[in-house]
Order: sequence, then structure tokens, then C-alpha cells
Amino acid sequence: MNHIELTKAFTEILTLRWSPVAVKLLKKGEAIPPGVVEPSVPLRHCQAITVARRGNSLYMPPSKHACPDGSAIMGLVPMSPKLRSGELYLLFKKLPNIECARKMIASREEFEPGLYVSSVVAPLEKAEFEPDVVIFTIYPEQMMWLCCASSYATGDRHVFHTSGYNSTCSDLTVQVMKSQKMNISFGCYGARAISDINDFEAYLSVPYNQLEMLVEALKKLSVKSIPEARHKIYMPPVIDNVAAPGEGGTDCKAEIIMDEERCNGCGLCEAFCPEAVFSKNTENQGTRYKIDADKCCACYTCVGQCPQKAIQLKYKPK
Repeated sequence: MNHIELTKAFTEILTLRWSPVAVKLLKKGEAIPPGVVEPSVPLRHCQAITVARRGNSLYMPPSKHACPDGSAIMGLVPMSPKLRSGELYLLFKKLPNIECARKMIASREEFEPGLYVSSVVAPLEKAEFEPDVVIFTIYPEQMMWLCCASSYATGDRHVFHTSGYNSTCSDLTVQVMKSQKMNISFGCYGARAISDINDFEAYLSVPYNQLEMLVEALKKLSVKSIPEARHKIYMPPVIDNVAAPGEGGTDCKAEIIMDEERCNGCGLCEAFCPEAVFSKNTENQGTRYKIDADKCCACYTCVGQCPQKAIQLKYKPK
């Protein structure tokens, strides 16, 4: 898939607000990709991500990096002694003592100075280069589906390495380039202070070579899981202003209605029911399942899981 196709797939399946941002660190001698321009004023790396997710493509040599900490973390310039020592974190009241500052610095990922000479950022659909990482600015629900897509393809759970410091430079760029694993960030002082990221958004960064795998998994998840979750399939309706048992009501009980013509006996209702309401009917009475409605807690899981839409729940006064 090309970059336009990848962006379209992510945007349509996840309903993204912002373009995913392609990020590449250039080594000495590497050509500047076409279609990028130097910003007129120096920007922080996190600011550049903001500009790129709005549709702009930037080439940033060290002179156009406004944050000495971020540019040093990415290996573009040497780290200043006061930043390396942690003194500046105390000066700006970001950490309480030098021990905490040194521990935080020692545990973050960074590149050796001089390993790279510039950075390039662009909206993925416009990127005329192969990125190192792609950074999403997204809501937690969208982040969840990207994590699900990664697990769908690999079976792996996720262990994220992040903090409230050096988010876009260390956590989203260097960390992901080194580990080749997706990582999240809630932003940091700089990223939150200078960008238009809202209070409900966060970041997720993905190695570029995993994008197609994630799209293919998201396509599978979008057949059933994503639309059903977004339609809140487990939310019981309020009928005749009577509270459902699962909502703490004590004056009603659930009536479970199963359409035998629709039911194909797949067993998902039995497998997922937390109260063992359903059991296989071995007495051959014309129904596939026995139903013990008195056990029902009205969680609505059976209704949501049934692929044939054969189950309904109704509430009636006791």
C-alpha cells in the first residue's frame, strides 16, 4: 500500500481527526526528500509534529530545532552540560532534586550526538520518503484499536515505556526507532504547552514497517468489533422507565427472548454469559438452549455477541 492508501485506511476505519505524521531522521550524506521546506523560524520537534499533522512537510536541520533537549536526544547536536546533569529540570521546577533528574535522564532513550544531522516530518499521505516512525495524535479509543490491531496480528500484549518528559523526541521517535515496537505518550510540558493537542488526545507512535500489518488487522476488526463497540451494543435500553437489573434496579426482571429460526447454535451466548444463563438443550424439545432467566444480570453480552441477532432482552416488573 502507498502512503495515500495507508492514510485513507487509518482515517476511515479509526475516524482520525489528524493526519498520521511521518518522521525520518537523516544521516550525513542522505538526500533531503522532495516536497519538504525549512520552517521560517526554529520549532521544537513536538511543534513540527503539530505543523505536519495539519498538512505541512518540513525539513529541519539543527539550526531549525528550538528545543536543545529534544534535538540532543535525537542525536542532532551534543547535549549541553546543564541538560545532561539534570540541573535545568530543577531550575524550571520540573523535578524536586538532582537524583530524580539524573534517574529520569538515565532511563530515557536517546541517540549518540552526530548520529543524525536533520529531521524530516510530513503528513503520511504527502511523505515522499520512507519514514522511521509514524506518529498518531489520537483519542484513547482509537489508541485502543491500534493496540488491538497489533495484538490481532502478533498475539503480543504491550508494555509501554513513557513519562511526562521528552515525549515526542524520546518516547515517540528514539524509543520506537530503537525498539521497533509501538509506544505511547501523553505528551510532556513542551508538547502540551506549544501544540493544539486537546485535553482528550494523546500520541501513539508506530514503526513504519508495521503500518500495513496494522491496516490489515484493522480491516478485520472493522467487520464486527469496531462498529459494534462504537454502537455500544452492551448498553441495555430503558423500557417504560423501569431500571434494568444491571443498572441496580430491584423492581424488575429480565425476559430473554430467543428467535429459534435465527439461532444457528454457534454457542457464543453460552460461552460469553458471565452468569451461565444459557446451556445446551440435550432433551430435544425444539430449542437449542435452555435459558435460566432468573440468573440474568442484564449485562447484554449475549445480545451483543450473537451473530444472528437472535436474542433480545426485555424488562418487566416483578
